[in-house]
Amino acid sequence: MITSFIIISTWMCAAVVSTLPLLLSPANIAIQILFIALVPVLFMLSFASTLGLISWRFQKGIIPGRFPRDTKHPIYFCRRIYGTCWTQIFYFKPLYAAVLAIPAFKKMTLKLFGMKGNLNFTVYPDTWIRDLPLLNLGSGAYLANRATIGTNVVLSDGSILVDGITIGDNALIGHLSIIGAGSKIGEKAEIGLRATLGIRVKIEKGADVKPQCSINHAAVIGEGASVGAMSFIGLRCVIGPGIKVPPGSNIPNGKILRSQSDCDKYFSMETADLEKHRLRILQNLQTTEKRE
Repeated sequence: MITSFIIISTWMCAAVVSTLPLLLSPANIAIQILFIALVPVLFMLSFASTLGLISWRFQKGIIPGRFPRDTKHPIYFCRRIYGTCWTQIFYFKPLYAAVLAIPAFKKMTLKLFGMKGNLNFTVYPDTWIRDLPLLNLGSGAYLANRATIGTNVVLSDGSILVDGITIGDNALIGHLSIIGAGSKIGEKAEIGLRATLGIRVKIEKGADVKPQCSINHAAVIGEGASVGAMSFIGLRCVIGPGIKVPPGSNIPNGKILRSQSDCDKYFSMETADLEKHRLRILQNLQTTEKRE
């Protein structure tokens, strides 16, 4: 009920603010044409500022933690109101595109919704962000279109897990990639096309996660390390600094690779096991053929 009231009242307020100067203008064609031209500008400014001001008092609920998805809970109630205000702007694409394109409008809107610190980052109208007080985006960070910066996730028990996301200076988040709650992306790190990072993953400075990789929860990719395309890094794995993980790798849960030699030894063992398995299958096939 309250969300419907917020939406309707915001649209009405913006409509009144944007048209009132025109209705009160003198009977002068030039002035009326000027006010007609100002209608969309006044509408966008009043619409965004009204929602931002409404969200302000509910930003106390935008905090890390695990909460029930029940509006009777004070934190989730605040999140619901804040989310309603933000999504009215996010899904109003002409307005949101203008917010991101005009520096002063971007600063006003994002600050009203609780964004702190640097605003010198690139984000697109279809890059999913929310919970702005929990985002820490570095200078020059690039968030490609249709990437998901997921500060919250709904769990199977119906609760919601919320945590902040940090993306360092000049880091790159690729098209269609997903960044889980609590993740930290270091300076100049790169997350490739369609890569997926779980909850509380740490990608250190200069690391490179190639396209279509999956990095499971709480894994750590060390400084300057590289994870080859279409690789899977398991739960709580640690890939040490500078290590190059080959494409298509499958690193099991909890595996710790401290050096490139550790990595090479692991893959030598995996290759040997696969070769043994291949020879065993071949031997079984030959035995079957002889019996026939």
